[in-house]
Amino acid sequence: MDYLAQNEDFKNFLDAVSDTTGEKFKQQWRDNLRENVELFRKTGWATEKFQDTGVGKTAILMGASPALSKHVDTLREIQKDPDFILCGLSCNLEFLLNNGIQPKYCITVDADPSQGEFWEGIDMDKTKDITLIASTFAYPPMLKKWKGPLYFIALMTSDKYLRRKHRKWYSPLNGIGAEFFSLMGQFNVMAAFIFLCLGSKVILFIGNEMSFKDKEAKYYVDRSDPRDSEPRHPQGDIYGNIVYTTTGLMALKLSLEYFLGLIGKAGWFINCSEAGIFGITKRYPGGQVPWIKQMTFKNGIAQARHIMRTGQPLYAS
Repeated sequence: MDYLAQNEDFKNFLDAVSDTTGEKFKQQWRDNLRENVELFRKTGWATEKFQDTGVGKTAILMGASPALSKHVDTLREIQKDPDFILCGLSCNLEFLLNNGIQPKYCITVDADPSQGEFWEGIDMDKTKDITLIASTFAYPPMLKKWKGPLYFIALMTSDKYLRRKHRKWYSPLNGIGAEFFSLMGQFNVMAAFIFLCLGSKVILFIGNEMSFKDKEAKYYVDRSDPRDSEPRHPQGDIYGNIVYTTTGLMALKLSLEYFLGLIGKAGWFINCSEAGIFGITKRYPGGQVPWIKQMTFKNGIAQARHIMRTGQPLYAS
């Protein structure tokens, strides 16, 4: 299960990514951490507020990739079911709201000011009934625009200055004195939050290809992005076809798969993106990691209902 633990190349790669990100955003992290203190004191920790509130329910974690557009009708309908918790991202919120989909939770963890562009076209009054989960490093102007409930999480950092200020201004971190998993991206952080905080043991993933159908495909479901021009490399997808991915997306994929593998026996994780490379590997017979099942969204919902009702899966794949 721990299929990356002994992979020195992968661990070295993660260290390099972390160091590079830190060098680029360290000052921005420090500035945001300082500015968010005042807002934090008016709100509090998400890990205290929402612990185990999703027990017995299924979470649907929605990414921002082009495949998300295939599931609009189903999402619009399933959001009415109290047994399902819809979870979104800062980068897909405009698309969701424009299509009549209102997540229960939205997350933003990035410090980069460019994140603010995601909400420029949103009527923020529409966020009044959505709870925002924000990193203490998140871009402050975005948080100040939010109209709904807002709660914080403190992510892991190796920077000594940041750790010292974190403990001074935000202690006890997350209400328990410990940092939360960073996992390289907000989609991955939300997956950890769903499982470890909300307590939802069934998670359906959609809009999470981690790849592109071809070299011209867009990164996001509804907008262009500088990452559209990043170098892309061929990779096998869930159907055995060749698609294309980037170094960054591959890192996100491996990080999330690794985390889910560590907790795999304690939950059910189903990729319902109906596209992409999430959960695909050459390391196991059959070409996929055993703790992430590949299903259509319709079958994933049926599977989730059966698990919630009986505690056991309806079928294996």
